[in-house]
Amino acid sequence: MNQRPNWIKQKGYLHLSPSLKIGEDWKRYYQNITNRNYIAQYAFYPLIHTILKDRKYKKGDPEKHKHNTRRHCHFHKETNKPEKTHKLRPLHYASHMDALVYGYYKEILNDLYEKKLKENPLLDSSVNAYRKIAISEEDKRGKSNIHFAKEVFDEIKKRGKNEEVCVLTFDLKSFFPSLNHQFLKQKWKWLLDVDELPKDHYNVFKACTKFRYVLLDDLRIQRKNRKGRRLGFDESKLAKIRKEKGFKCFFESNEELRKTIKEGKLKIYKNPFTRDKLSVGIPQGLPISALLANVYLYDFDLNIVTELVQELGVYYKRYSDDIVVICKPNQSEYIEKYIYDLVEESKVEISKNKTEKFIFRNVFYSPKHENKRLACFKIDKITKEEKETPLLYLGFEFRGYKTVIKSANLSRYYRKIISITKRRCKRANALLGKNPEAKKAVYINQIKKLYNKPLKINDSESTELKKQIRKRYSLVKNERGFYEFSHYTSNNKKESNYYSYVKRCCVIFEEEHFMNQIRKRKHIVFTAINRHLNKK
Repeated sequence: MNQRPNWIKQKGYLHLSPSLKIGEDWKRYYQNITNRNYIAQYAFYPLIHTILKDRKYKKGDPEKHKHNTRRHCHFHKETNKPEKTHKLRPLHYASHMDALVYGYYKEILNDLYEKKLKENPLLDSSVNAYRKIAISEEDKRGKSNIHFAKEVFDEIKKRGKNEEVCVLTFDLKSFFPSLNHQFLKQKWKWLLDVDELPKDHYNVFKACTKFRYVLLDDLRIQRKNRKGRRLGFDESKLAKIRKEKGFKCFFESNEELRKTIKEGKLKIYKNPFTRDKLSVGIPQGLPISALLANVYLYDFDLNIVTELVQELGVYYKRYSDDIVVICKPNQSEYIEKYIYDLVEESKVEISKNKTEKFIFRNVFYSPKHENKRLACFKIDKITKEEKETPLLYLGFEFRGYKTVIKSANLSRYYRKIISITKRRCKRANALLGKNPEAKKAVYINQIKKLYNKPLKINDSESTELKKQIRKRYSLVKNERGFYEFSHYTSNNKKESNYYSYVKRCCVIFEEEHFMNQIRKRKHIVFTAINRHLNKK
């Protein structure tokens, strides 16, 4: 093979094992990983585990909290203790070599999975997440969540022209951590069309289910600051490893890693997910995890397509653990019960508190002129009362007559702008404290790419504006025998930010009103600068 496969990718993060120099000798890695005997005896490193916190801005529980208003932190009625409203996203990621192994076996299984889906066109069009689905026969670029959301909304509009339409949404509870290992193994064997997994596949399966991991916080410096928080990583040690060894890693060698574990300075944990006292779940973050989740739900998707889509004419889409069904109002109860039973057979759970039911109907919005428009009404589970509320799906709010970007996503975007502007102001004030003659200023180009188009620079040989090329680096040995960063440019990844995402929404939905939702972006930046730069 002369061309490097897509699954052999350079990773930039730090891990327990050394980083790899893919560009120099990728063929050696390719030969090892594609050798079944090599993988059958391959020893995987422990994963690194961290938790991503996604702050939520939501209403409090009237029975539990003091206030029922929307806020980031609520206070308990009895204890008066603060309870932050954030969603925890556990993430486990593999070492550089292990990630290549997972990536290769993902390619093997993905080809087989795609062939199975292509056997049933309705099934192929129903599963959207973690797949590359071409926009059209002419445009081979992959669809995004914008395309998938528009397809669902267009189907609702189409069915809602002359009659009421019911939309059911379901959310699978703790999807990745709840996958049954035996069920997953059976689907793996079914996909390979074998009675027993080959030794190399079985070794990868064990690494996905009986995984071990270390905590990212345990790799930080152990001493704490005044507020009791752990300090960052030992940057001097990391720089020394890069300079002398020529790779990025938390440890200089495997011997140092084993010694640290043996001395009890770094604790190894086992798969923490259990259900009915049995080990379940796979780590979210591996290159192969998303595909395994899709393979796991193949029968689930097939049954819905066969029994509901083909027999009853409903519309079904599943994007990872988000399920949406469009049907007639009189079919909703049967469909809801059918999906509940099917989920139980698949040995996963549904978040019943996130299961929602909507009715779309044409209503008068201007009685004087007798004009009608399609509107969305949410049905309360207990009282069965209807309330005009938008359908939330894949980051959008759909009201029937209008589609907008989800307000929570916009809030996150604005918080990010304010946070980075605040850090820039703090840095400027700190510099002023060290050097009174320094300018008290925040340079707008440093934060411009957050709220506007990707930065552009003037070309010295042309008057045309060209996009700034993304800079990457590699470790290269210099004349003194030490390793240093050598920058190079790459055009493989296009510059993108939230502004360009909103522009894509305008193009795909063929509507310009999305830009009105971020019209305050510049005002928020300058307000934050005025507030934090002059803060004493």
